[in-house]
Amino acid sequence: MVAGPYGGEVAGETTTRDETTSELRTTPPRRYAVWARRVGTGVLLLIVVLAGLDLLGPRTGETSAAAGGYELRAEFPQVTRAGQPAPLRITVEALAGFGDTVQLRLCDELFHDLDFQNWYPNPAAETSQPPWVIYEFDPPPTGDVLEISLDARVAPGQFGAIDDCGLSVLVDDQPVVGASFTVWRMP
Repeated sequence: MVAGPYGGEVAGETTTRDETTSELRTTPPRRYAVWARRVGTGVLLLIVVLAGLDLLGPRTGETSAAAGGYELRAEFPQVTRAGQPAPLRITVEALAGFGDTVQLRLCDELFHDLDFQNWYPNPAAETSQPPWVIYEFDPPPTGDVLEISLDARVAPGQFGAIDDCGLSVLVDDQPVVGASFTVWRMP
C-alpha cells in the first residue's frame, strides 16, 4: 500500500515511510519535562517582573553616622553594573568647625573596579595605607559642611561581586566617625 494524497493508504501499493514524521513521539511528554518547562517559564517571568519594577537596575543607597562632633553622610552606588555610573557623594559636617584639613579614609577595594572621572572638589593630598586610601581635602572657605562628590563608572568587563566598604573621618590620623556600605555589582 502507498500513502494517498490525504494521508490514507491506496490498496495494492507498497508502503514507504515519511522520514519527516517518523521520529515524532506519539506519547505525551513526561511529568518532569512538563514541570521543568513550567519552572523555566516561571524563572523568566520573575526576571521580567523584577526588571519591570526596577529592582534589578542601578540603585543608590544612603548611610550616615555621627560621633566625635562630626556627622558623616554618604550616598553610594548600592546596585550597579559594568559601564554604569557609580557616583559617590560624601557630606561631612563638623559641629565645632574644621581644622586645617579634612581627612577621609575609604576602603581601597572599592576603587579596584571603578574608572575615575574626577573628585569635586579635588583632594589636596592622597595616600595609601592598605586596605585604606586616605584623602585630605581643604576645608570649605565658609561654614562647617564639606560636600564631596566622586564621578566614577564601574569599569567595563567587570563580573558581578559584592564589595563591603568603610568610610571614616580622621582627626590626627585616628577615625572619629565611620560608616560602612555595600556595593553590589551585577554581571
